[in-house]
Amino acid sequence: MMQILLLATVRFLLHTVFFHRSICISLNDAFEGSFSLGYEVDLFPGADGGAAIVVRWGAPGNYRLLVYDGGTPAAAEQLVKHVREHCLTSHADHVVIPHPRRKHAGGLEVVLDQLSIGEVWMHRPWAHTDRLSEATTVARQLEELALAREIPVHEPFAGTVIGPFTVLSPSRSWYVEGLLPAFEAALPPATGLTLADAARWIRLASAAVGSRWDVETLPRDPATSAEDESSVVLYGEFEGRGVLLTSNAGVRALSDACTFAEYLGLGLPSNLRLMQVPNDGNPDHLSSRVLDRLMGERLPRDQRHYTKTAFMSAARDAAPMGYTIVADALMRRGVLSFQTQGPQLHHAHEMPQRHWLPAGPVGAGA
Repeated sequence: MMQILLLATVRFLLHTVFFHRSICISLNDAFEGSFSLGYEVDLFPGADGGAAIVVRWGAPGNYRLLVYDGGTPAAAEQLVKHVREHCLTSHADHVVIPHPRRKHAGGLEVVLDQLSIGEVWMHRPWAHTDRLSEATTVARQLEELALAREIPVHEPFAGTVIGPFTVLSPSRSWYVEGLLPAFEAALPPATGLTLADAARWIRLASAAVGSRWDVETLPRDPATSAEDESSVVLYGEFEGRGVLLTSNAGVRALSDACTFAEYLGLGLPSNLRLMQVPNDGNPDHLSSRVLDRLMGERLPRDQRHYTKTAFMSAARDAAPMGYTIVADALMRRGVLSFQTQGPQLHHAHEMPQRHWLPAGPVGAGA
């Protein structure tokens, strides 16, 4: 009999968050008896950060699966076990490799070895430049593995449709002309979360919760690498409920994703229900302006009304300051954040119940 640990219970609208030690945190509008088109998202974190994600959608007898990011081999092993035991299949329709580094793609060899795959979506830098970097090595190996198994390989650029998802960033021109030439380039000094930013947050954290609510402490000058900005940003809607997958995208990529979503007529602030926080909750990948465009503007504390969820993974030895800054910023916009340093995260709408127990969110006064 599996041991179950009850953490806490938070209810908002129709949402409840669940915890199971071996399969872990779940956000579910699930019901029993009748079914309609539903979806679920499961995230499997790696011990050193990164995550493997599987999305399942459809109705009983007609489900489809998309794997996004492979995480570490250990995380991918968990994902494969979950697909076999909970999804009752050994096939994934789509595999998306959103980021070239090993922490994100290293587990995909496990996925390609142990599941049958319909198609693989990944950037192929060697098709656009002769200047290759260490970051492309894993991706090149995965392409060779996929082709050896006769799995079609496609490149995902803004506007590409992958199942129910649309690629919002990067555009082909930005990837080829702006990002690839900057791979492995050093970031300018004094960018991102500075010591002054950190000291300011520590002062607020030691004060009343209300102070943390009223003052935004995200970095004033966030910056991320070209490799991170090349992350494939996916957005999908399931009967009006939006899911945003971001991998390691930074402020420029997320800003471009918002602009392209607006061009397509997608209402992110009104429809978004689940967001994967980029890069393990690193505040250097977000800004107040980007969060306003994604989630809507900040709410007064006495008008807080939680309608959205954010998931973030983190290394087991990660300091809490970074992801707590992000969780606070999201709470101001009606978003509850759930962070894991080992257990699995689960989000679902109108899918079969798993009967897991409740857990609590991260953030000021949560």
